[in-house]
Amino acid sequence: MRRGVGGAGRALLAGLVGLVVCGGLAAGPARAAESGCVPEITLEDEAGARELLARVDALAAAGEDAAGIDAVLAEEACLVRVGAATEVPSTPNLVVDAPDVYKIATVNGRDRWVAMTDWAFQSLPGYPMAGRQSVATWFDSAVSPVLQVVHHSGNTAEFPNTSSDGAAALNGYGVGFLIIPSRSATDMNVATGRTALVFEGSTGVCKTLTARSAFAHTWNSTDITGLSIAAAGPTFGWTGGTDRALNVSPPTTVTGVCG
Repeated sequence: MRRGVGGAGRALLAGLVGLVVCGGLAAGPARAAESGCVPEITLEDEAGARELLARVDALAAAGEDAAGIDAVLAEEACLVRVGAATEVPSTPNLVVDAPDVYKIATVNGRDRWVAMTDWAFQSLPGYPMAGRQSVATWFDSAVSPVLQVVHHSGNTAEFPNTSSDGAAALNGYGVGFLIIPSRSATDMNVATGRTALVFEGSTGVCKTLTARSAFAHTWNSTDITGLSIAAAGPTFGWTGGTDRALNVSPPTTVTGVCG
């Protein structure tokens, strides 16, 4: 790091590294414009990243504190700081149950399991929902996924059950789906739903897993451009820092998962 960058600059750079590594930035100028912010500094290539770091250096050298640097980067680069101050709140209108995990069969000498996640909105939200919604299930230790599916529907016949196996993220730590919402004055296609992930153990030893689920809810113009899954949980590519909620389930402990 260049000399002259103080504690505020170091803290901000650490946050930026977290954003870049976790994929939490908007996907580029087009996505930023959709969320109402067009960045002057983009992070689409190395030149953009160098420009960003040089800007942070200059601000820190000029004596700007963390809040001042955040304000400039929000305006010039459409960046929202990660951390406790920007943790995504939950909504009381949505229930996400702890995953139900069952041992279902033994295939070629390996135990096969299924983890199912349920969600349900308690009432129809009173705001527009233009952006995608997301549901994810993950484990704190790697497994071997076999197949995955999501079912979702309304509470009435207006939005019948829809099924898809098209995961937006899938790896040894879990699965995540993106769902385009559709709604009427009285119902919506994501009012309730369930995902299923069939998996096997990934190593030759038996272990205990912790499974969790989450539903990422957006409204108005906020969207989710993508997501990734890791042992610590999912990371969502939010296009804005407002009009969003993240409901995380209680954990489920699964013992005796053998490879």
